[in-house]
Amino acid sequence: MEYKDMIEDSGLRIAICDDDKTDRDKVNALVLEYLKEKNVRAKVRVFDHPDTLIEECQHFRPHIYVLDIVMPMVTGIQAARELRWNQPDAQIIFATSESSYALESFDVNPINYILKPIDKEKLFSTLDLAISRVDISNEKSISIKIKGGMQTLHLDEILYIEYRNHVVSYHMDDGEIISTPTLRIGFAEYLNENHKGKEFVRCHESIVVNIAAIDKLTKTDITLRGGEQIPVTKSRYSEVMDSYMDYRFV
Repeated sequence: MEYKDMIEDSGLRIAICDDDKTDRDKVNALVLEYLKEKNVRAKVRVFDHPDTLIEECQHFRPHIYVLDIVMPMVTGIQAARELRWNQPDAQIIFATSESSYALESFDVNPINYILKPIDKEKLFSTLDLAISRVDISNEKSISIKIKGGMQTLHLDEILYIEYRNHVVSYHMDDGEIISTPTLRIGFAEYLNENHKGKEFVRCHESIVVNIAAIDKLTKTDITLRGGEQIPVTKSRYSEVMDSYMDYRFV
């Protein structure tokens, strides 16, 4: 990643990727101009290579992507396929000098396909549409007891929750582990009190996984985004599979 430009974060996240510095700078400047003109607060990150985009956006998880198509090694469409797998609700905008990819691009359901040189009004109207489809308020959080106080966690950033020795530990996608004090209640009761939604499913007697964090599921293991593996028991595999399929394809 060559640089980062940020406006104070209120939840909305935008990623721009283009290997051409001149085009990259122009798109970034237009996006920042749009945010200022519309008085929209967001965090914007700019990438010069699709590999870096894919790696870092596992954690950054933008709501909106503005992608060039013709880039080295991995095309914008190939990158979008991988990003779409982990973020089915992300809004994708292609900005490219090549019109020949228009038909192929619809495979990843982009919100628009804009030819370079980028027309300001066309980009602005596309961003209007993209933002209208993003529901920041739907990003849920939970406040948990920790030693010395309370801490708020965004559910989207939790990979899995583990129970061990009467302590519940939240494994976050940035590698941090946040633990509760010793509990007087069991894991099932804790989950019933704190996680009644459908975002998590129990894959093991002592582990609950965030369905949105599952990258691959087998009958014995779950591979999470980022590559970490956790076990799934035979008795819970069907429930995990049903929840996973509902999330991916319904």
